[in-house]
Amino acid sequence: MDLLLFNAYFLADDPHEQEIMRPFPPLGPQYVAAFLRANGFPDVAFWDSTFRSGIDAFEAEIRRSRPRCVGLYGHTVTRPVAARMVEAARRQGARVIAGGPDPSSDPDAYLGLGVDVCVMGEGEETARELMEHLRSRGGDFDREALRTVPGIAFVHRGERVRTPARARFPDLDTLPHPLRERDDIEPYFEAWRRRHGRTAMSLSTTRGCPYPCTWCSKGVFQDSFRRRAVDRVVDEILEVRERFAPDDLWFVDDTFTIRRSWVLEFCERVVERGAVTPFYVIGRVDAVDREVLAAMKRAGCYRIYYSAESGSQRVLDAMRKGFRVEDIRRAGALTREAGIEMGAFVMLGYPGEEKEDVLDTVRLVADLQPEVVLLSIAHPIRGTAFHELVKDRILPARPGAEEEGGGRLRWRSKYPYSFYEFAGRLLWTEKEWAVLRRERRYGGRFLRHAIKLPLYRAAFRMYPGSPGVEHPDGWDRPKRFDRIHRGRAGQD
Repeated sequence: MDLLLFNAYFLADDPHEQEIMRPFPPLGPQYVAAFLRANGFPDVAFWDSTFRSGIDAFEAEIRRSRPRCVGLYGHTVTRPVAARMVEAARRQGARVIAGGPDPSSDPDAYLGLGVDVCVMGEGEETARELMEHLRSRGGDFDREALRTVPGIAFVHRGERVRTPARARFPDLDTLPHPLRERDDIEPYFEAWRRRHGRTAMSLSTTRGCPYPCTWCSKGVFQDSFRRRAVDRVVDEILEVRERFAPDDLWFVDDTFTIRRSWVLEFCERVVERGAVTPFYVIGRVDAVDREVLAAMKRAGCYRIYYSAESGSQRVLDAMRKGFRVEDIRRAGALTREAGIEMGAFVMLGYPGEEKEDVLDTVRLVADLQPEVVLLSIAHPIRGTAFHELVKDRILPARPGAEEEGGGRLRWRSKYPYSFYEFAGRLLWTEKEWAVLRRERRYGGRFLRHAIKLPLYRAAFRMYPGSPGVEHPDGWDRPKRFDRIHRGRAGQD
């Protein structure tokens, strides 16, 4: 085998995902595998770790397939597992390439793990050039010759070398569809069926995002924004439906609604070509209107997630979101009017956020009553403006911290982690009580909330911490704090 691509994510190690059970195979390595197979490297495969039993299974696969090289798709939270998988690959004599969001943002960390070459940015063309390099040199890297390959980092004679950035892929429509194999997809379908009674698959119509949100990592696509042709996307929808017949589609684009004319044309062609399938997307609150939402509803859209983040205009401005709280409220009202469910991404703990800003966010969520809320606590990622803002407050990693939180950084925040846990509890309770009032369900749960909420509000305002006081234990527990609050009140 020329190349065995792999990810470092094991569902068995992720209690959060086990709770919500909405997993999808990673599209990045599937795109790279399909591209390499179409460009002279038929002996390329993707080993998906998600439902595997552990690292021993990975090492057994390397012994069985004997790849010349393995290619890691890395994320921040999977870095500790990736380190052990790189070690296993090296034990079997394989060369190791790493790419994806985390290696692109922090290549030095992966080179320190024993990775031979880090791919920074989009992977297809760079992977092809690296495979040609290995093929022409008997399966080994010529470190001096690697200096001519754009978009990589490696170590040569004790020096860490970064080559000039590679130009972005010029035409997304020339890329083959991701390599989707039935054996890879079926475990995902089974997980979805057991938990939700239906199946789902993911697709991508874009690469990149042009907006300057300070906390967002853009290590792979930078500030570019490119979009596939409408009919090319509809072709993929029809292919996926014919081969796999999923019940739902999930478009993974950061900003599906960014170009109004494209969205309207897409929705029209989906209807014309008989490709209507229930789907959900991420939209932008200042990029929707009645016509767009009505067209999306006709094409099968049943939920739009909005990156609301905060109910405080001061915090939104600090994040450089580029829209106003009024835009969030307007988008929420229009989405509900169109008969489409709303999801909201909410972030607490951004630098400079005060208690009143948190309460503004709590009030916004209670007013909007989105069907789904994904709540996270802000954490800096290398290479972002957020990281630059707090880099003098980054704390040394505790022993075992990476095992708990992956490659996430600890930093001195204003309030301890428990403050944001409590803020989350207040947010869920306020939102649920608002839903109960709207639906006029005045039973025992309503009464319990009526009693708890005044106590929660008072306790929140009295929580220790004041301007200028920093608690070094503020992010001492870097576990994931995302949570989904679904549908009707009480369904967490």
